[in-house]
Parts: sequence; structure tokens; C-alpha cells
Amino acid sequence: MTSRAAGAGRPERWTLALLSLLAFGWRVAGLGSQSLWRDEVDAILFASRPLPELLATFSRPGENGPLFFALLSPWLAVLGSSEFALRFQAALAGVLAVPLTYALARRLLATAGQGELRYAAGLTLGNVPLLAALLVTVNPYLVWYSQEGKMYAWLVVLALALLLAFLAALQRGGWLRWLLYLALLAVAALLHVWAVLLIPICAAWLALLWPDYRRRWLPFLLTLAIPALPYFALVGWWQLRLFTTEEFQTGHPFVTLPAMIANLATAFSRGVAVNPDRWIVAGLVFLLLTGSVLGGKAMAGAGSPYAWRRLRVNAMLLAWLALPPLLLYLISLSKPLYTDRYVIWIAPALLLLLAQGVAALRLMARPLGWIALSALLAAGLLAGWRQMQTPIKSDFRAAAAYVESRRQPGDLLLFQMPYNRIVYEYYAGPQTAGIEGRYTNSGNPKTQVDEEMRRAVGATPAIWLIASEEETWDSRRLVRQWLEARGQATDQADFARVEVVRYAIP
Repeated sequence: MTSRAAGAGRPERWTLALLSLLAFGWRVAGLGSQSLWRDEVDAILFASRPLPELLATFSRPGENGPLFFALLSPWLAVLGSSEFALRFQAALAGVLAVPLTYALARRLLATAGQGELRYAAGLTLGNVPLLAALLVTVNPYLVWYSQEGKMYAWLVVLALALLLAFLAALQRGGWLRWLLYLALLAVAALLHVWAVLLIPICAAWLALLWPDYRRRWLPFLLTLAIPALPYFALVGWWQLRLFTTEEFQTGHPFVTLPAMIANLATAFSRGVAVNPDRWIVAGLVFLLLTGSVLGGKAMAGAGSPYAWRRLRVNAMLLAWLALPPLLLYLISLSKPLYTDRYVIWIAPALLLLLAQGVAALRLMARPLGWIALSALLAAGLLAGWRQMQTPIKSDFRAAAAYVESRRQPGDLLLFQMPYNRIVYEYYAGPQTAGIEGRYTNSGNPKTQVDEEMRRAVGATPAIWLIASEEETWDSRRLVRQWLEARGQATDQADFARVEVVRYAIP
């Protein structure tokens, strides 16, 4: 019986290095293809705050991801605040996810086979760890957030590293390993509040591994209990107060559980800004079930005496994939808090199961495995290419260039919604001749809008309406109606999620 428990061979390491290099090239190639949007400009502004203000955010109500902005501050201080500099750190995180996925798959193989790691060598249909790393390399959703200047690509890295540390602590024990797990959990939670959902995943894993590691419950609980009181005193109390305050609104719409599942399946397979496709979802479900039910043979080798261990490893992957969305749904019954990027770190669980599905199909009929793998790779690469070539984010880069090239002296800029002004000013510089659009979604009457607009506009000869996410601020378009009634549109252009119109005011 051949064993590969001693570690990956040299050809396998070279293959993994090649996949990491391909992941780097694929992510860096599209870093500048999209305009920055307001969340990314927010990241620059938050990271540019003075150090005392940055440190104060760790205990300020309503702050999310204070550690990310604190770490981003020196990065931008050294590399600058260009689009490439902001996003390059996310691209590096996207590359790190490739070897970490491979390492976690190997660790799970060890859990399934109790050290009996049997799988085909090299990048073949039978090598689940390398297949999973390959799928991470080309996955369009992970590529997209590896090209965005936020913390989401790092959340994937931290989730993979944390689960690796957790399995190491379970299997080998030792307080240093538990402290490493705790440190990674703290970093992840301070990068994004919903990273705390990794805790129930670890609890589920420990329960599924019963009775092998029943003595690990005490160190696991102590590891969580020791920092619980200081964490709650620092940030937990205000998070709880915000959540239980009736006036607090999250800004997210409520999403039903079926819609949530369809959204995640579409995002993880086809990338962002696409509608659900029943055939693609059906194909994913088929591969998912194949990987869950038949993937045991691919995980620990056909004929292994550890069949029940293989099944529980599949259950661990399903718990990683399903628990966070389910918990977010239950929380959202009180306060809507779901958006797909908040649980981006469950994507590797899906890709591991899909890799198992491909390997299982290979055992049934080798051509089926190649067809499934080719379809996954083609879909990922095509979706990634679409994301790079099609403007998806609010294209303030093109909108600002258009307006500034045609703007005349005395023209006033009106931003609807107002917060997008920060993105416009990132590309065009500070705007002294700019006003905020009126907020009318609270039921403001037209007479009030008329009075406020007259006072804000004054005697300006022309107004440029910069409209993006207008419905969140003025769903009835009362401001636009006011401009159309009192001015004449002399110029107009549409960009991705941004519309600009120049109104000459008699």
C-alpha cells in the first residue's frame, strides 16, 4: 500500500508553485480593469486617518474591520493610494489561498484516512488537493475579490489558516497550537465581524470527529472562554446594543433562504453581477452530491477500511459550506444582514467538494471526470474574463473624466446619492462647486424639495447631475424632476451604474 503521508513530492510542489504563479498572473492582470467604487475609496479614507483615530475604531460602535484599515494604513503609506496599490494586497491574498487550500485538503485527507494518504500523484483527476487548488486558481468569485481593495480575500486566507490550525490542535494538542488558533480567530474577527461564524464550524467539526478527539473539548472551550470577557468589554457590548436597537437599520434587504442558496451558487460558479442559471446550479448540485456521497473513495482511496471516517470528513465540508449562510439567515429574521461577500470564506468548501465530485466521476468513468473538470475550468475562466472586460462596478473613473472634460466655469455638481462624491473626488480631485442631492425617501413633499433645491442651487447657470444608486436616496426622483422642470438637458452620458446629465438653468 503506497503512502504519501510524508508530504508532497517534488513534482507536486512544482505543480502547486505553478498554480500559485498562474493565480498571481490571473489576478494581477485585472487589477485596474474596474473603477474603484465607494467601499474601496472608503478603505483609503479610513486607512488614512491619524493613528489615534485608527486605534479608537477598535472600540467605536458601528465599526467593522478596524484591523484591516489599521494594517492597510502603512501599506498605502509606502505604496501610495493608486488603484493598483490598493488592490495588490488583495491579489497577494488571493494567491495565498491556493497553497492553503491544498494544505487543508491534505490535512482533511489525513483525518479521513488516519494517516493513510492515498491518491494519484501529480495534477490528475485522482489528486483531490491539487484539483481543489486548481479550482481556487480560476474561480471567478475568488478572483473578483482578489481584485478589490477590501478585506474579503484575506478572510478566505484566514479561514483556511484557522481551520488548518484547528485541525493541528485537535490532532497534536499543545497550548501553542490552541493559542495560534485563537490568534487567527481574533485577527479574522477584527477583519470582519461575521468571521465569528467560524466558531460554530469548528464546534461542528469537533462534534463530527467524536469520539477520536473527545478530550479536546476542554481546551477548545477554554480557548474561546479566555478572551470572551475582554472581547465583549471592548466591542461585543456595542455590537449587541446596535443589533437589539429598533432604530438601527442595516441597509440590507431581507433575502429568503432559497434565494440565498441560489445567489451563492451563482456567485461561486459564475462570478458577480449575473443572474442565477438553473442549469449551472443543477450541475453544481450534481457534482456536490457526487463529491459528498461518492467522494470518499477519492479522499482516502478505494478499499480503505476507514469508510465512516471518509463520510464524516464530507460532513465536515458540508457543515463548513452550509452553517454560515443558515446562521446568517436566522439572524436576518430579526435584522437583515446577508450579502454574499460576507461568507466568501465558505467558497473553498464548495470547491473541495467539487474536486471530490470530479475525482469520483473519474472512478465511475474517466471521460466523465475530464468533462466535468473541463466544464468547471472553462466556466471559471470565461466568467473571470467577462469580469475583467465588462465594467461592473460604478464607473466613476469614466464618468469623472467625461464631466471634467466638458464642464464649464460656474457649472455646479449635484451628487445623488451624496456619498458617491468621495469616489468622484478620488478621480477628479476636491470639488468646491458641489452639492448633495436631497434625501426624499422619508416622504418629503415636493414643496420642501423645491425650497431646498432653490436654496442649494442659487444662481448657477448649469448643474451636472451625477446619479448613482439614486433609488436609495430619492426613489421618487423628485430632484431629477425639479431639474427637468427648471432646466434643459444639454449633455448626457451613461456609464456602468453612473449617469451624468447637464442641465442648463435659465
